[in-house]
Amino acid sequence: MLREFTGDLGKYLPSYIVPGIVGLVAIPVITRLFPPEDYSDYALVMAGISILTGIGATWIAASVIRFFSACQLDNRLGEFYGTTVKLALLSVGISSLVGLGVLFIAQNHISSNLYFLMRIGLLVFIATSFYNVVLNILRAGRKVNWYSSFTIWHSVIGLGLGIMLVICFHCGVEGLLWGSLLSMVVAFPLAWKIAVGKPAFKEGSSRSSLASEMTRYGLPLIIVNLASWVAMLSDRYVIGFFRGSAEVGIYSAAYAIPQGSIFVIASLFSLPAMPIGVGIWEAHGVGKSQEFLAKLTRYYLLVGLPAAVGLSVLSKPIMHVFTAPAYFLGYSVISLVAFSGFFAGVSTIFGMALQYYKRTNLIMYCNIICAGLNLGLNFWLIPQYGFIAAAATTLIAFTADLIMKIIISRHFLTWQFPFQSLGRVVAASAVMGTVVYFVGNSLTASNLVNLIVGISAGILIYLVMLLLLREPQPEEIAEVRSWATRIFRRG
Repeated sequence: MLREFTGDLGKYLPSYIVPGIVGLVAIPVITRLFPPEDYSDYALVMAGISILTGIGATWIAASVIRFFSACQLDNRLGEFYGTTVKLALLSVGISSLVGLGVLFIAQNHISSNLYFLMRIGLLVFIATSFYNVVLNILRAGRKVNWYSSFTIWHSVIGLGLGIMLVICFHCGVEGLLWGSLLSMVVAFPLAWKIAVGKPAFKEGSSRSSLASEMTRYGLPLIIVNLASWVAMLSDRYVIGFFRGSAEVGIYSAAYAIPQGSIFVIASLFSLPAMPIGVGIWEAHGVGKSQEFLAKLTRYYLLVGLPAAVGLSVLSKPIMHVFTAPAYFLGYSVISLVAFSGFFAGVSTIFGMALQYYKRTNLIMYCNIICAGLNLGLNFWLIPQYGFIAAAATTLIAFTADLIMKIIISRHFLTWQFPFQSLGRVVAASAVMGTVVYFVGNSLTASNLVNLIVGISAGILIYLVMLLLLREPQPEEIAEVRSWATRIFRRG
């Protein structure tokens, strides 16, 4: 089972490494093309797209992952595809009307430029929703290479078109939105053909028990997504209301760095883990699922924690290299957001146990509590302390979410948490972080050189420390050697 996971993880890597690199490259480009005030409008539109997608499509995508394996085993994929399409049309249609209504009400309370961008954002939301549903059908069917290809296409071509429209046609920030929209519209027909083909959609599938089951499973995830949006993105609006658009732009640019790295790592692990984990649960039950989750947790700790530590100690040179000088003060939030992303990844693993039992309502309750905590702290602290308070409250909310999911999931499914591995990872990360801090911040007068040397030294020191602490298992070392030998022979 772990060989399947690592195999799929390797195939998913390009779909996250390439967009991650593109996202990081985009930060210095966009922050040099636009001042913080304009970047603020773009960030607010993207936050709005995110909340609408959470309401209209993410719950359907999650249901696709949860029910695909069972329907495939029962030879009910025709009914499954028909149900998914009808639910998507209904949900995205309702969400679009809600978005239009909110935008109409807010028209007189926001700038004309932001109102114009929000209207384009509605079109991007519709395209994103259907595009994501199709990509998750590919993911559920473990057509990983195609999933990666379409994800990379959207990331690279969308940004490339957007920057071209900005530079060549002087479109302003809206060019970035049009580029994203066009890339999805062009790719969607091929993605649909590969994911679904020409299935025999079963008549009346929208009235089937499957539709009810998917709805019961997925609808609580709307509240989960809303609560996640509050915890991760609503602070932009609170900062804008109390502190102004410049701080929104600085905070959003700094947030984008851990979002494009630590949060990507967390998402990368969940991509293969959820469909494979559901398949194990459906086919083998509790025992194999416990084994899978224990090993998944260990692997995530090995990668996620040192990444959060490294990003934290290199926050200053990172901001110098990746943003314009007007954004530099955002370095102060990077470590807080980085550890928020790390905790979010651990929380997702504990949440998987609840999804096996289809108890998404319990995940919903956890997220509601955390969202309320986050929003309350934001209104209390942001007026006085600004965007640094937004990052601190995000960390508090994600920590609370993790604690609650640990406690609740233990009532359904328990597995052996890798405490020994955690101790070794903490020790190795501490040594690595100490050395990298001095290298990355004071080695030379060049921030770029310090960053490159710091990252390289950090990876090497961390791996050496793991070996000295005897964390890698013999079979893992043998697998790495075998993999390296195959690569060397091919070369």
